[in-house]
Amino acid sequence: MPKIIKFDLPIDGIRAKNIDELREHFTLEILPYFHNGLLAKWLAVRKLTTELSALQAIAASTDPAIFKDLCAVFGVEADDAVIALMFNDPTPKLSLTVAEVVKQTESADKVINLAALLPIQAGTLKLFTERTLVVDAVDLDGTDLILQSADGTLIFKSCQLATKITARYLAFGDGTVLDIRTSLQWMRCALGQTWDGKNCSGAASSYNWNAAHEAVAALNHDGGYAGYCDWRLPSIDELKTLVYCSSGQPKTWNDTGKKCEGECNRPMIDLIAFPHTPISLCWSGSPTGNSSSAWLVSFGSGSANYYNRYGNGHVRLVRGGQ
Repeated sequence: MPKIIKFDLPIDGIRAKNIDELREHFTLEILPYFHNGLLAKWLAVRKLTTELSALQAIAASTDPAIFKDLCAVFGVEADDAVIALMFNDPTPKLSLTVAEVVKQTESADKVINLAALLPIQAGTLKLFTERTLVVDAVDLDGTDLILQSADGTLIFKSCQLATKITARYLAFGDGTVLDIRTSLQWMRCALGQTWDGKNCSGAASSYNWNAAHEAVAALNHDGGYAGYCDWRLPSIDELKTLVYCSSGQPKTWNDTGKKCEGECNRPMIDLIAFPHTPISLCWSGSPTGNSSSAWLVSFGSGSANYYNRYGNGHVRLVRGGQ
């Protein structure tokens, strides 16, 4: 059997001699080499049998699907949004590598205001992953979004869509809000109430402290809420951040940390973010040094104090933080 001459693979302006160079310069130029068999020969002469077998197992399909399979064969990071960009860019850039797209991922703010990114600036290519996207007065379907203009491209992958309802809270359409000051996501209703799309209906359930923990565990076990199964009782410090005056100014805590200074209408919580909140005690998950008591907040008085664990209180759950 004649020996195949060892050759380098021209791609992205270089001649790839090994797998690492190919990964670093992985572009759409790989597709013709797959179709004409040159890629298979390149692997064969280097005795890269694992990659060659995986390559030969790729079924005939569309070029985007084949390219995605090739990314998997060579261990190149690429998701559907990136691949869609590389195939659908109105001004194709075959020299644009997957690595270059991923490197331009925005990594600062978790909350992105869409209006602040428009109009798209010339030469822009940005990928936002797992962010909260504020889209006031914009009706968008789905969680993956690619915005393209003649100037540039913005990709939003697995982002949540939210509406700003107050200066502090972003509302998702699932009965939860995000506090942009603390980055905590809260249920808008107390346990026992039901979010009807506009308000919290029904009566809040009452629990002793131990039963409150059991109720949270049962909720997470049975599928959770709003697509999440990591809800928990807030710490006392987290729960105190919800104390708020209807005049628009937060209450301030005195030196003891147990009392809220000043006058305020009740309940002392932002009723836009948390409508129909009970004017009563709300459990935190924080125990005291005494095994018979735990911390809670009264949204009637705005004060934090400890209470017998066998007494009853309401529950508002949180996720994130800690």
